[in-house]
Amino acid sequence: MLSILSICWRSILEVLFPSCCIACGQKLLQEEPICSSCIDSISRTEHAVLPNNGIDMLLMELLQAEKKKIRYEHGAAWAYYNRERGKVFRSIIEGGKFGAHPNPMVFYMLGRVAAQEYVDSDLFDDIDYLVPVPLHSRRLRERGFNQSEYICRGLSEVLNIPVDTEHLKRVRNNPHQSRSKFTDRFKNVKDLFAVSYPEEWKNKHILLVDDVITSGSTMMACMKQMTPIRGCRISVFALGWAHN
Repeated sequence: MLSILSICWRSILEVLFPSCCIACGQKLLQEEPICSSCIDSISRTEHAVLPNNGIDMLLMELLQAEKKKIRYEHGAAWAYYNRERGKVFRSIIEGGKFGAHPNPMVFYMLGRVAAQEYVDSDLFDDIDYLVPVPLHSRRLRERGFNQSEYICRGLSEVLNIPVDTEHLKRVRNNPHQSRSKFTDRFKNVKDLFAVSYPEEWKNKHILLVDDVITSGSTMMACMKQMTPIRGCRISVFALGWAHN
């Protein structure tokens, strides 16, 4: 009886407040937060099949300036986030995080779609853990969710790789990087992260996951904290690449 009432109430809500695509506003027939047309219109980078792709080149250039040896394997971003080729994708990401009704399932869906498209590539081979870039506890309370964790959950559903949210921590808050100048981004993330119980990542291959890579500063800050872990290898994945 209760389940029937629940279904009826849900049906009434769908009539009164139909679900709409977060990007185009089109009414949705399915429970997903993004319509198939908007998903199809996202401009992909094809990084999974491109050796020395833009993310690899960006991070390798930053790594060359580091005194400590960071065991970086490879990286990729799924879609363009710039104003020229990434307009639809930007509206989806910004709506999911900062819109009138922020929705973590936007990031879960995008993570799942990206994994389905990359599942036959070697991008996720030999990965032991998917590790989301963490939010500070204050920002997590404000937003209600960590979008990078939901991306990981979507990836994990397809790839069957476990998600680890216990070891990489953000130990202080910092200004929104989207509002920072390129040179300031690296200052803002200095000593921003820490790894607890690092011995559990010994000889493991970690995939760091974030929603968007711009300067690479956040990923570099994470990787620096992982450098002392014996045998730990690091790869990087983001949904978007803010490349002009």
